[in-house]
Amino acid sequence: MNYAILSLIDMAPQQYDLYLWRIYRNLGTISTAIGDYGEAVSYLQKSIVRFGEDKKSDPLHRASLHQCLADAYKGKQQLDNAETHYLLAWEVLKRQQASISGKAYLTTDLGLLYNSQQKFAQAVPYLRQSVEYWDQLNVPLPQADALADLAESYLGLGQYADAIATAQDALTKNQKVHAPTLTAYSVLVRAYGYQQEWKNAFDYQQRYNAKKQEQQQSVNQSESLRIKARFERERLQTAYRQERLLQNQRYQTLAKQADVDRLNGVFRTNELLRVAQTSDLKHQLETQQLRTMATQKQATIQQLNIDRLRLGLSAQKDVQNLLFAGIAIISLLGLWLLYYSIRLGRTNASLRTKNREIETALIRGQTIERKRVAVELHDRVSSLLGATKMTFQTIDVAVLSPRNVYESSLDLLNDVVTQVRQVSHNALPEQILQQDLTVSLKSLVRKLNRVERTVFSLTHEPGGTLPLTQEDTFNLYVMCLELCTNVLRHARANHAWIRLVWQDGWLAIQIDDDGTGANHPSEAGIGLQSIRERAAVIGAQFWLETGGQHGIKARIMLPLVSASAPG
Repeated sequence: MNYAILSLIDMAPQQYDLYLWRIYRNLGTISTAIGDYGEAVSYLQKSIVRFGEDKKSDPLHRASLHQCLADAYKGKQQLDNAETHYLLAWEVLKRQQASISGKAYLTTDLGLLYNSQQKFAQAVPYLRQSVEYWDQLNVPLPQADALADLAESYLGLGQYADAIATAQDALTKNQKVHAPTLTAYSVLVRAYGYQQEWKNAFDYQQRYNAKKQEQQQSVNQSESLRIKARFERERLQTAYRQERLLQNQRYQTLAKQADVDRLNGVFRTNELLRVAQTSDLKHQLETQQLRTMATQKQATIQQLNIDRLRLGLSAQKDVQNLLFAGIAIISLLGLWLLYYSIRLGRTNASLRTKNREIETALIRGQTIERKRVAVELHDRVSSLLGATKMTFQTIDVAVLSPRNVYESSLDLLNDVVTQVRQVSHNALPEQILQQDLTVSLKSLVRKLNRVERTVFSLTHEPGGTLPLTQEDTFNLYVMCLELCTNVLRHARANHAWIRLVWQDGWLAIQIDDDGTGANHPSEAGIGLQSIRERAAVIGAQFWLETGGQHGIKARIMLPLVSASAPG
């Protein structure tokens, strides 16, 4: 319909030109809805320019245009441009007598934008204002959306109690729309995890997983409709261009017809003037000749008109054939894209499976290689140094001069043997392959406490053997080892606590310390990147939180699908 209106405006641009900003706005919002954000930005920028030429329009429409343009920029991930236009829209709404719902939607968009940029302190006042607006209107569903985003802001600021209360309030007002429900569940999982309330965290994690599957089904259906809409828009654009071409051809045909009529009139006038200057007999003869010629010209003109109509019909038929061919090509292209997307999805799933198999094989290969190196160090190097030590011990001390040469050499060899033994044992801890993860971590704590820099402690709730595969045990041990090493290197902590919680089919590991903390725990180095990669391999979740002057809190959550928690 918008393209049809554009065709009408082209026929009388001076009369209907002021309607253009509305048409461009409509096309921009449609392009945003089907995911073509670049096209949407182009249309909406044209709409804002045309709106400035319409002095009679309501200024509130300008706020709506800026808000739509901000949505398109956000879709293109140009968040700074999106923030600029959201704030321009907000300034217009504050100056005008705007509706409460318009202000509520805009403040929700601003809060969500600041959350995506992790500017939680700036997001909170806008989201609180949005919740108040929706409460005045008594509309629960959009209010639940604003509450879920506000809970995300509280979580980012470390206000866990406020985050939990706000997220639960959002769930009471909405259990149907996927997006706010998933946001609320995610906030509750992380907030309860930070507060070490693992039962609640596990419960909301399971609800999150179920709701995520429902959302994915809806997304697949929406994506199919979006692709169909995009093809339909391209078809309409082609039809609009063809219609303009036909209009130009009609204009040219009418202009030629007018020229023919004008020449006929001039010819008849000249003939009449010549007839008036002759005698009556000559006048009659010439009149007869003129009639004959006029009859012939009229027949010729009729033939020309017939030929022109035939050409016009032929041109229309060619345009129709071109349109049908274009529609067929677009339909075939759509079917091919649908087939290609399905095939690409299957290929990506296959590649992900192969990548997981390769990663597992690499980890197993690394484990075998570490074991081989450990055996080589222990059996060859350590044995050789031990034999050397025994040789030194059999030397007659009285022969050596001076005596301290012998004593220094013997002490040095003792240190070398000790260090090689430590390297050979630490290259691959045997308890990882032979014992439970709890036993391995207890051994690790004993070794860490020998450093006498930070006191480590380990608790396990409840007791018993953990149902872990060898791969899970190895990766969890290496992740804990890396985190504890970071505490020793960087935290300058007096105490560190390792806690294992096994409940409702989930295993949670938390490592806290009372050190100096970190300003930017999210800026992961090689060690933290390795931890995240290992967590992804075994299907676990990992996150960090800084406590300011109260150290770092690390959390690992692993689903234990094949076993249940002890009674």
